Amino acid sequence: MGGFVLRDFERFTSAEVRTWWVDGVCVLVGPHPDTPNDSPPVEVDLAPVAPLIAGLGLPFLTVDLALRSDGVWRVIELGDGQVSDRPATIEPQTMIAALLAQPR
Repeated sequence: MGGFVLRDFERFTSAEVRTWWVDGVCVLVGPHPDTPNDSPPVEVDLAPVAPLIAGLGLPFLTVDLALRSDGVWRVIELGDGQVSDRPATIEPQTMIAALLAQPR
């Protein structure tokens, strides 16, 4: 089998942001573990992606986003717990409390 791979490069103006989701609800937003001291320049707008993430019907997800130069947040990576690292700047207790607070 052969084929072509096309890439489109986008310009981002922020470091990646990691979000943690329980039963389709975002329970925590923080820096990406690879850049724990980099906060986004503006508040993350989850409204466009929230219904899509909830529609997956998964009990736990992490979603990494970055801000494009046109002001739109782009999903960079979505994981089902395999990439759910905690950045060093978020205390373990904060993360545990956020994950347990969402009613199931």
